[in-house]
Amino acid sequence: MEPIARRKRTSSDRWNSPEATLNRESLAALPFAIALAVFTLFASASYGQKKGDPIPTANAKALALVGKSAPEFTLPERDERTFNLADDRGKVVVLVFWATWCPPCRAEMPTFAKLQKEMASQGVAIVPIANDDPSKAEQFLTKKKLDVWSLTDVDRRVSTLYGANALPKTFVLDRNGIVLNAILGKASEAELRTDIGAAQR
Repeated sequence: MEPIARRKRTSSDRWNSPEATLNRESLAALPFAIALAVFTLFASASYGQKKGDPIPTANAKALALVGKSAPEFTLPERDERTFNLADDRGKVVVLVFWATWCPPCRAEMPTFAKLQKEMASQGVAIVPIANDDPSKAEQFLTKKKLDVWSLTDVDRRVSTLYGANALPKTFVLDRNGIVLNAILGKASEAELRTDIGAAQR
């Protein structure tokens, strides 16, 4: 039997091979994949922010408060009184910066309502501060049947002071008004209980 003649593969054969076709398709999809990754990164970095300091700057400002006296502030309450942070000196205070347009904020509010009901008699003050319209914050809490009151920071003056332009952010203050922890993002109940317990000592 005569041997079968084998044709030498040319560059054209290699270009049209299944492996080459797969590589070309992968390369064609690469710009889209890069664009998607960049968009995802930008979207995640901008989430929960409306205006104010850029997120890295705001986060750095928030973390820089740990170990220091919490910035003093006053905000109007819904019953025409004024909330003054200094008046809660001697209590453990948990400042909760949130908004109705922020999904993680909405998800964690039941936890804060639970802790406020449980710990108020223990000298713990849960103080939500809505970076939102007062009526929207009140409507949300009422609709969800959350037994918790909330201040509102309409002009975001206090939010900027605490680096809370990106939400949610939570600050745990000890009885002397020192910031023991700044939680960036959604706070878990376990983390909150640990921080509050540390602040009570």
